[in-house]
Amino acid sequence: MLFLDEVAGFNFGRGGCFSLLFQAFGIVQCQAPRHSRFLDHSSSPAKAGTMVLHNPNNWHWVNKDATAWAKDWFEENLTKLEVEDGETKARINKVISMDGDVDVSQRKGKVITIYDVKLVLEYSGSTTDETDVSGTITIPEVAHDTEATEFVFDIDIYSDSNTKQPVKDLVRAKLVPQLRIEFLKLPTALIAEHGKDIQHAPGSNPSTALPTPKPHQPAGKTSASSGETGSATTQSSGAGALVNTTTVTDTEEFRTTAEELFKTFTDPQRLAAFTRAPPKVFEGAKKGGKFELFGGNVSGVFLELEEPKRIVQSWRLDQWPKGHFSKLHIEFDQNDVDSVTVMRVEWTGVPVGQEEVTKRNWDEYYVRSIKRTFGFGTIL
Repeated sequence: MLFLDEVAGFNFGRGGCFSLLFQAFGIVQCQAPRHSRFLDHSSSPAKAGTMVLHNPNNWHWVNKDATAWAKDWFEENLTKLEVEDGETKARINKVISMDGDVDVSQRKGKVITIYDVKLVLEYSGSTTDETDVSGTITIPEVAHDTEATEFVFDIDIYSDSNTKQPVKDLVRAKLVPQLRIEFLKLPTALIAEHGKDIQHAPGSNPSTALPTPKPHQPAGKTSASSGETGSATTQSSGAGALVNTTTVTDTEEFRTTAEELFKTFTDPQRLAAFTRAPPKVFEGAKKGGKFELFGGNVSGVFLELEEPKRIVQSWRLDQWPKGHFSKLHIEFDQNDVDSVTVMRVEWTGVPVGQEEVTKRNWDEYYVRSIKRTFGFGTIL
């Protein structure tokens, strides 16, 4: 990040104004050069949630985070694997963990996958004398450029003993080859599921509307822990169009009271302080009160207020389908011992494909900005 008024020779243009891109919110503002602003000079490709839809000939680099989807894919497909040799049997039970990143990218009309993850799987089985066996299979690297013969499998048994060795041998001999085959299917599955979200179809007008990707249904469960998303649903926007939506959650700690944090989200002067500009519209923190922040790129209506515990808003980004709002629930839970307040946030109705941009920019332009501006906590 660089402060623009520290950049020598920056051309502010006619009238002494410049265009400022808050990259992930898609915010463009004209501000006098005397105001200190920041500009992201990162050269990394844009996420799909922030992609500029006018992308002629699919020329620009667009990137979509598919990490959560990939973990569900592994869970769904690897747990179908089972082998046997006479009375000895073995199968994959679950994916214990997946660490790393999975992206689908597009540039110059070509869709590619870029990923590198570590997998830990749990397996179980039985021997001829009906001894139950279970353990783990660790694959240190499953990557987009790994050949089938290059995968490494570390196989361990819980409470190892000689009577359990036949199951471990079976896993090595027959289950591992099946895993190699499944890992090679991931790139095709990723492109089939996500490629259409980051690439315009031939002959289409790339500036007509936001894409409405097909929602991925996780295998039998959804999670509501910090920063995670729920299963996708479909709902109508205010303009009548059907929008595939999902739920996004986040949890953060602030070293202040719930009362102070509540005021930060409802006092126009505090809003102006951490957003770095007065609200474009603010009808008051009351039921039905409308607001527009970041030059109108974030807008909504106060639906419910319970001071100092709870705020409910209709909330949207300007880049979302016209007339479509999510419902934003903000809850403040104060620990009276050390005056630390936990803020729990849940958006319902976030358009599919906008999860990452919503979480990332809530963290940057709300959470981190509030902590920096008011000293409400450490920024990691």
